[in-house]
Amino acid sequence: MQVLVVAVLALIGAAIHWRLRRRDAGPATAVDIFLVWWLVVAVGVGTTIGAAAHLFDGPAVAEKIGYTRGNGGFQFENAMGDLSIGIAGLLCVRFRGDFWLAVIIVLSIQFYGDGFGHLYYWLAENNTRPDNIGAPLWLDFILPTFAWILYAVSRRRNGDAVPPAGRWTSRRAG
Repeated sequence: MQVLVVAVLALIGAAIHWRLRRRDAGPATAVDIFLVWWLVVAVGVGTTIGAAAHLFDGPAVAEKIGYTRGNGGFQFENAMGDLSIGIAGLLCVRFRGDFWLAVIIVLSIQFYGDGFGHLYYWLAENNTRPDNIGAPLWLDFILPTFAWILYAVSRRRNGDAVPPAGRWTSRRAG
């Protein structure tokens, strides 16, 4: 639920930021503002909070998800994955271009994988616990999908997702 609150805060913060800058905004500015807020706040802050929950309250989180076989020890590993994504998301405030792409790729692997895991346990084991089929399930698909959409629009409009000219890019010099 905390990730949902943080995602909403990211959208509100981005809207306020864009409204304050729209007079001098170019065509890519609005999408770039929403993308950086999404990556830093929704992804960075949200997954760092999620990591803390898994790390400091693992057995309770496991119980809320419906994983009652064991002590929730797997939560440590999940916390480290979330923390890695969270730190990378926070760094998006400083780094742009291909760094954003890398963060979105890692976010997508982790979150789409989590989402399909939630769906599997819902269908295979009838796990209808709120933290298995509720907000965490839907956010596992919404967070990376929204990031991909904003990233694609930013690239198309030649925004901050495009690596600066003269710097290292993913293309090798011929």
